[in-house]
Amino acid sequence: MTSRIKSIKSQNRTVILAVLILGCICASVDSFAAPSTTVNGAGQLNIAFVTGNAMKVREVEMILSEQGSTNGTHPGSGLVNLRVVKVDLPEIQEVNTEAIAKEKALLGAQLAGGPCLVEDTSLKFHALGGMPGPYIKWFQDRLKSDGLYKILTAYEDKSATAVCTLAFCPAPHADPILFTGECSGTIVAPTGKGGFGWDSIFVPDGEEETFSCLSTERKNQLSHRGDAVRQWARWLSANQEALMLRQDGIPAIGHKGLDFKSYSAEQ
Repeated sequence: MTSRIKSIKSQNRTVILAVLILGCICASVDSFAAPSTTVNGAGQLNIAFVTGNAMKVREVEMILSEQGSTNGTHPGSGLVNLRVVKVDLPEIQEVNTEAIAKEKALLGAQLAGGPCLVEDTSLKFHALGGMPGPYIKWFQDRLKSDGLYKILTAYEDKSATAVCTLAFCPAPHADPILFTGECSGTIVAPTGKGGFGWDSIFVPDGEEETFSCLSTERKNQLSHRGDAVRQWARWLSANQEALMLRQDGIPAIGHKGLDFKSYSAEQ
């Protein structure tokens, strides 16, 4: 029975991948140019960031640049050459954010044909037992920020936790590594015009203004996404040699193997 379930999951993943490739080729052929299998310039890692959210791309690139992990304004000077693949990957119906991120990373790595990064965001209202959680994207699309705020008007507890789960797949079919960042805060009436999504209703602990009112730099210092991306940047630096070998087509084994443990906000 177990082997049959695994087989069904594998078949479903293959079907989803085929549909994605066919649909996205029609939309944007250039986005799916195969990544180089050799190291760029000053020893860069070619990594695809699979997402349809341009604002997330901007924040991730800014955070990596601050960590010295991307080429930034000086091509070839950093560790990471982040290639954006503009696709909204399908998500399994699951309340476990880690499971969602892992599945997206596996699909993304096959789609990109190489190392892949995906991101999944969750917003947990404590008064609602953690909902909307990973379904926040659809709640936001339908209710907008004002509607999300009004959900909690009947509750005294307005506290919430924002969670960002990054999943990095070093190669197609490889086990994804997870990096989880968290930010605790309070839900308030929409304030500010900056940021995106539900930024206008979330005040991080220790601050008096919503993410929308803060500069992007300040938001990145405090946010769940900033936390997760910094963890990933440190992991990339620590595993640089093994990743370079893998990128060059040389198996990384023994003491040069990758550290595959997942990271969390507490680490």
